[in-house]
Amino acid sequence: MQVVHCPCGKDVEGETDDDLVTNVEQHIQSDHPDMVGKYSREQIMEMAHAH
Repeated sequence: MQVVHCPCGKDVEGETDDDLVTNVEQHIQSDHPDMVGKYSREQIMEMAHAH
């Protein structure tokens, strides 16, 4: 399990790297629409850590 801690306070998790990236992108779309497209897959994975 990987997790990214969003600055808004939400923890976004994923079982695989692909799941995590998808879940982070969905979180950005729903909660931070002004940030859509600002983070690459690599940037998202750099923010991730094991959970």
